[in-house]
Parts: sequence; C-alpha cells; structure tokens
Amino acid sequence: METEITPEHFKFSTAILRRLGEELNPHPDQGIIELIRNAYDADAINCKIQLNKVNKKGGSIQIIDDGHGMDLDAIKNGWLLLGRSEKMHRRRTPLGRRPVGDKGLGRLAAMRMGNRAILITRPKTAPLFEHKLVIDWTKYDSVEVVEDVTLEIETVGTTQSNKFGTEILIEDLKSSLGEKEVGRLARSLLLLADPFDNPTGFHTVLNAPEFKRLEKILKKKYFSDAEYHLIAELSPKGSAKAFVLDSHGREIWSGNHKDLRGEKEKLYNAPSAKFEFWAFNLGSEKFLPRTTPLSDIRSWLRAVGGVHFYHRGLRVYPYGDPGHDWLDINLRRAQSPELRPSTNNSIGRFSVEDPGDQLLQKTDRTGFVEDTHFEELRSFAQDALEWLAMCRLEKREKERADKRTSANRIIKAAKKAMDQVIAEAPHASQETIKRVFNQYEVATKQQVTALKEEVQLYRTLSTVGTTFAVLSHELKSPLTRIKQMTEIIREKYPDTLKKPLDLITKSAMAVVAFPALAMKLLEREKRQEKPLGINTEILEVLNMFEPFLNEAKVTPKHEFVDVEPYVLSSKALLQSVFVNLLTNSMNAFFVNRKQNLPRTVLFRTSISDNKVRINVLDNGPGIQGLSIKEIWLPGKTTYPNGTGLGLTIVRDTVLDLGGQCYAIAQGELGGAEIVIELPITEDKP
Repeated sequence: METEITPEHFKFSTAILRRLGEELNPHPDQGIIELIRNAYDADAINCKIQLNKVNKKGGSIQIIDDGHGMDLDAIKNGWLLLGRSEKMHRRRTPLGRRPVGDKGLGRLAAMRMGNRAILITRPKTAPLFEHKLVIDWTKYDSVEVVEDVTLEIETVGTTQSNKFGTEILIEDLKSSLGEKEVGRLARSLLLLADPFDNPTGFHTVLNAPEFKRLEKILKKKYFSDAEYHLIAELSPKGSAKAFVLDSHGREIWSGNHKDLRGEKEKLYNAPSAKFEFWAFNLGSEKFLPRTTPLSDIRSWLRAVGGVHFYHRGLRVYPYGDPGHDWLDINLRRAQSPELRPSTNNSIGRFSVEDPGDQLLQKTDRTGFVEDTHFEELRSFAQDALEWLAMCRLEKREKERADKRTSANRIIKAAKKAMDQVIAEAPHASQETIKRVFNQYEVATKQQVTALKEEVQLYRTLSTVGTTFAVLSHELKSPLTRIKQMTEIIREKYPDTLKKPLDLITKSAMAVVAFPALAMKLLEREKRQEKPLGINTEILEVLNMFEPFLNEAKVTPKHEFVDVEPYVLSSKALLQSVFVNLLTNSMNAFFVNRKQNLPRTVLFRTSISDNKVRINVLDNGPGIQGLSIKEIWLPGKTTYPNGTGLGLTIVRDTVLDLGGQCYAIAQGELGGAEIVIELPITEDKP
C-alpha cells in the first residue's frame, strides 16, 4: 500500500476565547485600558470612554479615538490576528511614539465583556471609506472551534472624511460595573498617560462623576509641598547617579554610581531609566514651606500615591496601585523605621523608554516578567531610596551630635554660673544652697538613669516588633504556596482528604493574617496625636485580631457607653494598650487550655467625672502566682515563654496619657479584670 498523507492543522476550541479573554484580565478596567493602548499606538490625541447603564447587566461601553484608524489589511492581519501584533516590530509611529501593545490579546478581554462587540474604523489613508465589523459572541457558544464562525467586514462610503479614527462599542454587558470598578477605571485612566508631565500629548476622558472628582484632585499637584524630591537616572550603559532637592528646590545631596550601588560598583544590566520620588512630611501642620492644608495633601496622596511605572509614556498596571508596593517601601520601613518613607506619604514616577525591548510584559498584562532586566531596574530604584535614607540619617545623626555637644557646653556653663552664684552668696547661706543644689543634681541623675533604662526597654520592644514584621512578610510566599498546593490536592481527592485539607487551609489563612497585622500596627500615621474615639479604637483592634481570636476560639464582646468618649492620643499609643490587654487575656486562655467554658473577653466603657473608664475582663484563671503590684513590673509573668512587658507598656502608656490603671485578680467574669481611666478631651476630630 502506498503511503497516504492527510493534511491537517491545529484547531482551537471556542473555550480558548474565554481563557485568553476573561481569565487573563480579571478586572474590567484593565481590559478597557488595553483598548485605549491601541488608540495610543494609533497616534490618537484624544480618547473618550462612554459608560451607558453599566450599573446593571445589559449596559454598554463605547470607546472613541481620533487616531489614524485601520484599513482592511490592518483589521485582517493585525486586529483579528490573536497572539501576534504588528507592534512587535517596534517601529516608531508618525508622532514618534513607541508602540506599547503586545501579543494582540489585550483587546479580547474587553470586547468579551459584552455579548456583542462592534468595530467601526475610518483610516486616515482612505478617508472616504468606513469599515465595520460586528462580533456576536453568542455564535461561538454553539460551535466547537473558533474557525467555524465567519466574520464579515462591511465597507461603506462616508461623508465624515475629516473624522478618521476608531470606535468600539461593547453591547449587552454580561456583568454590571459598580462604583468600585468605575473608580478603578477612572484612576487607571487618569494615571495612564503620565499626569506628572505628559510628554505624549495623549488625553483620555471618562464620562463618570468619579473621573471628574479624581481629575480635580490630580490637577492640583502638590509636588512643591514635598519635603524631599529624589531624582535618580540610569544611563544606557548601566551607570547611575542621583541628587536630592529640598522643599525650596535647592540641591542638598548628590550621589554617583558607587554611592548608589555600593562597593560592588557593578553596572546595572537594564535599559536606561529615570526615577523621581517625592517624600512628604505629614507629621506636622507647621512644616515649612507648606502652604497647603495637610488634609488636601493626604487626599491627593490617597488618590494618586504610589510609585507608578511608565513604559514608553504609558503606565503599566499594577505598579503603584493600592496594596502593590513593588519597591518594598513599607517592608524596608518595617526593617528600619528611621527616616524612611511609606507608601502613604510619598509618590513616585519610574520612566523607561526601552528601545531595545528588554522588558517583557506578562501574558495577562499585569506588569513585566521579573527577569534580570526588570530586577535590575527594581534594584536601581531601591538603591536610590536606600541612598536617600542614608543621607537623611547622616544629617539627623550630625544634628544629634551637635545637640549633644551644645547640651554639654550649656550644662558646663550653667554649672559654672551656679558655682559663681553660690560663691557670691552670703557665707551663712552658701552651705544650704550647696546642699539643695546637690540634692537637685542627685534627683536629676536618677531621672536620667530611669529614662535611659526605659529607652533601652522600648528599643528592645521596637527590635522585636520590626523583626516580627519582617519575618511575617517573608511568610507570605511559602504560605501562599501551601494554599495553592492544598487546592490542587483538594481537586484530586475532594472527599477522602476534605477534613485535613480544610484544617491546613484554615491554619495557613490564620498565619497569613500575621503580616497584615504587623504592618498595620507599625503604620507611621498612627503616631500622630489627635482626638480619638475610645469605642472606635477598641473595635478596630478587635477587627485586626479577628483571625487570631477565631483560631483561639475566643469570643470578643463589648458593652459601650452610648455617647462615644474622646481622648487626646495617637492611635499607636491607644491601640498598644488595647492590643496588650487583649493578648494578655489570650495568654491566660493558653495557660488554662483544659477550660471547657466558652472563652470570652469583654471590653466595657463608661463615663464618670470627665473621665472614660475602660474595663477589660475575661473568664480565664485570673491573676495567680504574682501580686497585683508585681504584674506591672517588666519581666514579671505567669505565662510560659512570656516577656512580662505587656502590662508594663499598658501602665506606662496610660500614665503618659494622664490616666491611671489598676487590676482585679478575679473580676466579674471570674478571670482578671484590668481597669483604665483616661481624661476625656473636649476636642473632636
């Protein structure tokens, strides 16, 4: 028998459209952004997004640009060809832009948001013609392979020869877009074409109230109110330099490649880049030369803060989004809090042209592949921030040294003046004056000694806290892998291993909560003194500890006074009191693990004589093995592996706030009861 050859080729299931569409772009705003990127690549100056009844299913989205449009060849061999894009050739556009699209997959996600997508385009090269393509996605539901659906491009004459460009209409939306999704879209659009200094001339408009609100905030631009402005540049050869401007725009520090890179002095293996970073002092209304209300700056930073990544003039998602700290700014602050910014008090712009296509975007369009080139860019930005921190630290240390020298000089001068006064005093009273002054010196030295010991105690606590925050951050990756592997096993053995897998998942989720809690407690903004509602702060602490309370089978309860009392404090101080009292009760339950009764912790507030009283009670074993006086002393504890510092912190903090505290060994619920009284402030936030 002769050899028979049957020609064949790959076929693609219609399910591929879903995988390449919805699953690659889970957020609706990112799919729409991809269509707007197409408009940018088409040299559009303006792009308008119209949302019609999107608050419910069946609405529509319209995207109109004034770019050069597409001819038939561009539609057939470019726009309809998934997985390949003509932009991959990277030729500059007539306006000099470098194309930012890739793979031709991005537009698919947005167009599949509805049951129907309509493309209308008028090419600049043939202004008398208009091409129209209608895609009915429901037709793909009744066939097996994509090739079974034929698409028709309709070409007609048009009288709008001076209005070239492209219009895309997505009809009959499968899901609604709520305020959260529209807000995300508005923010993405406003930050898309570098709002700090838009060199591309590309503008987007969204017909939505949230867009107008954010646009108004963004236009204000409070850069001149920054305390420090870092500018770092990376050359095409990989050498770096940086300088820092103060709030008056004067250069105060400059650094070369070695200053940033360190002793390694190795060149960065990355495309050229520019990194600008503005750090704000939000700790004082009196910071000069601020002319803007602090509340306005905070609102601005909440809306547009973060370090945003701009590739060829357009922003790359998700860098700079809330919760996406790609430069580990908050982690580095947790490791070493001294004079370091957080994502809440800073804003940055990282700009890369990348003419050699060294950066590769991920298939799902969420950032770049984290290869050597990207990691080197990140290292460059982190090194620049580290250098800025060192400059600030050196400045602060010099100021401290100057103050110490000045203080010693002042003390010596005062001692000399006092000796002179005593020498000139009547002889009969000199001995009395000397004795009183010596007593004052002894008391002062005792006070200084006590303060030094207290500083050592709290430095130790700070070290424990920051170490815990760092270790907690490092737990994220392995715990995420545990959860992922558990789900894979669950799919294979849904019945036989359900119980142990549920327990593993629950345990992993409880541990995952540690990093969030640690970072929450260390937030710098919590150190600002202001009127705080006692009931509100207690509830916030209970919410933060909810995963741990659930894991320990502890039921938190509260009985609050009707009119919320306010005290003058910082969140850090006030919450440290409630956190330590809560963990104190939880430790009591761990000691008495055989207790069969439900575990309860109760927070109760009341008001008397212009003071708020907070009672914290539990039904644990109570205070045993130590006297009431001893429980407040550092290092004294009845718990195995306990530090004995929790109640010491509570006592010191309450005293600093002008209050008092005491304990009852067996309170109303049978366990320990701690009572705190704090003065109420008349001020309100």
